[in-house]
Amino acid sequence: YIEDSRVVAAATMRMMKKHGLGVLHAVSVEDALEIIEQAGDTLPDIVLSDVYLKGELTGMDLLKILRQDKLISKKQLPIVVMTGDSDPRNQSQLIQLGANDLVQKPIEERLLITKLMFQLRMGRKGRLPVL
Repeated sequence: YIEDSRVVAAATMRMMKKHGLGVLHAVSVEDALEIIEQAGDTLPDIVLSDVYLKGELTGMDLLKILRQDKLISKKQLPIVVMTGDSDPRNQSQLIQLGANDLVQKPIEERLLITKLMFQLRMGRKGRLPVL
């Protein structure tokens, strides 16, 4: 979970933990990429990221790095982005860059959890061996 606001992070992590999700929090894209690199071949189950973050890299940069540079597919690592930007063009760009889904801020708990659980299920299906 990538969020630079302590208040938003605490509230959102509380929501996710209440629904049984384990959460590892990073405050920047740079920190999140370091965590992913250190994990080696073991990718997280899902990434939830704010779009506009403090630091040099944004949520859009995260999508470009993971999808285009590292060639990690949507099924290998679902990414849900959170944005307060209601411009449909910007939202469309996030999907085109490789976001599996997006959630509008302010966060509505039921919608966030539903989207995360759906993407987790889809991501797990994508990791199963083909029979």
